[in-house]
Amino acid sequence: MAASGSWVGGNVFCQLFAYFSNSLVSFAILAATLATFERRYAVIDPDKHLQVFTPINTKLLLVGLYMLSVLLCAGPLYGWGEYSSFKGVMQILISVSLDDESLQNSTLSSILCQQRNGTQYSKLKDLSTRAINTLLQEWPLTVRRSEITNCMDGRVILQIRAENTQVADRLLKDISSNYFDDIVFKGYVNESEGLGSGLSVETFVNKDEFQAYRDAYITFQSIGVCSLDFSPTNAYVISSTVYILCTTLIGPLVVMVINSLVILKRIKCPYHSLNGDVTYLKSVNIGGIVTALSCVPYYMINFMNMHSIVINRTINLICTAMFYNAGLCILLGFFIEYVSNVIKRRSRGHSLMEATELQSIGESTGDC
Repeated sequence: MAASGSWVGGNVFCQLFAYFSNSLVSFAILAATLATFERRYAVIDPDKHLQVFTPINTKLLLVGLYMLSVLLCAGPLYGWGEYSSFKGVMQILISVSLDDESLQNSTLSSILCQQRNGTQYSKLKDLSTRAINTLLQEWPLTVRRSEITNCMDGRVILQIRAENTQVADRLLKDISSNYFDDIVFKGYVNESEGLGSGLSVETFVNKDEFQAYRDAYITFQSIGVCSLDFSPTNAYVISSTVYILCTTLIGPLVVMVINSLVILKRIKCPYHSLNGDVTYLKSVNIGGIVTALSCVPYYMINFMNMHSIVINRTINLICTAMFYNAGLCILLGFFIEYVSNVIKRRSRGHSLMEATELQSIGESTGDC
């Protein structure tokens, strides 16, 4: 649950929610893929099916699949991608330059980065820390993402996230009016423990990048759901996204389609499970494929969002809800098929054994 764009449970709970939610969605797709293998064995090689898909083997396979899905979705927890309720960043550039002719023979790097007691000391890092601390105090609805400092050219890049558009607009206005500089750097430039005299500090925000962040990313994060952040903020966003997409969606979907085509080529009528009365061929195939396809809109809007394409908030919400509830597709298919067959059997007056015997006779004669 989120309020004002911020995840109520904090960052740790946000990470856990997104991690296990993605793991469960992946598990549903992988389990549906396993079910198509089970149907394939049942149709093509019934004897081997009874040996492979015993109750204990089936339980072990499902546990193994869940462990696999947990591992496949763990990358963002270790920096390969990111789980977050925020999307994108607002970049604030702080530029330090020489402002005194007496310092023209000096270099920024020699002033800003010095050796103290054998260790590297960076005044620019102190400046960055001061800026972040003051910013979070004066603009409380902002969240620190990271800082990048470069002593060679005297630049600090603050990566900030705003909880909503009002906060972002206010921050941009305060930077444009120099209010930000007055609050953050007042007295710091000339302090002996600060940057020292002879230096000037300016703050910049790229208006085009800000507009893209405001319109695309903040609009997306306003749905208040912790999920993968597909924005270019993350250094490994492309590789991690392609990896998760291929291993938990595209790969299983291709396998399900192939198994379905193989099965449909071998039979001419719906096929009852050899292990029970609930799992039917049509439910497994259609439910599994629909489960995987339900995730496609979520990835599509995220890739569009990655390129700063503005997506309607309602569409974002619907696609995200479809993704997190994708596993219900196959369960719903099972339930409908089960209820339908129970009603049919009762209306015809056949018991389960009689229905199975009739099916066996039909299969032996080639009449479905």
